Amino acid sequence: MTAKDELFAIHKKCYAQRNVLTDIATITIDLSNFTPETMNYTAVREEAAAVISRLLGVRDVDKLAVADALNITQRNYSNQPFWRSLIVEWLRFANTEEKEKLSEQAAKTRLKAEEMLYQIQEIEAKEKATIKAYAAPLKEHNFAINGEKMMQNYLNMCRKDPKKAWETLITNPAWFSPIITHDGDGNLILTPDQAAEENKKIGKFLKRLSI
Repeated sequence: MTAKDELFAIHKKCYAQRNVLTDIATITIDLSNFTPETMNYTAVREEAAAVISRLLGVRDVDKLAVADALNITQRNYSNQPFWRSLIVEWLRFANTEEKEKLSEQAAKTRLKAEEMLYQIQEIEAKEKATIKAYAAPLKEHNFAINGEKMMQNYLNMCRKDPKKAWETLITNPAWFSPIITHDGDGNLILTPDQAAEENKKIGKFLKRLSI
């Protein structure tokens, strides 16, 4: 049974005993034309809680430990099976209600985590596409720079200052990845002056790219 089902059953028993309960609590909600799904959960709970609280002699049963509630019940209602059973049903309901709340919170947490993961994956996919879109033309034109590294570092700066990152990319791309001046064997392929010129060419090329 769900918490709504259990509360519905408890309140119906309280309502059936409303004439007996007049000295301790007021029960006014008639659930004859309602179901556990259509009843006013908050109002029904408040009335039922008031009855259980008064039966246990406490101000608020929701603040009473289960063990204390059971001790009071055993002490005061050992020879009154109906009220003893009603109190135990309430404690069972409260436990079900708490489990459902925790389950709902866990579900919301999982959903939020999944949404965040999706957003992260979406951002990563866009960044990979951006890196490829800029790095591929650089490679095709044999520019002496690691386009993938350059764009990855560019995107890192973009997260903090997009405007500065873009200005740096099109004026000094070597800031994000050094101009390659030596080949794999360590042989010089670009002099410092040539590297500076290559850096300018790359910046102008990136500025012209329409991506």
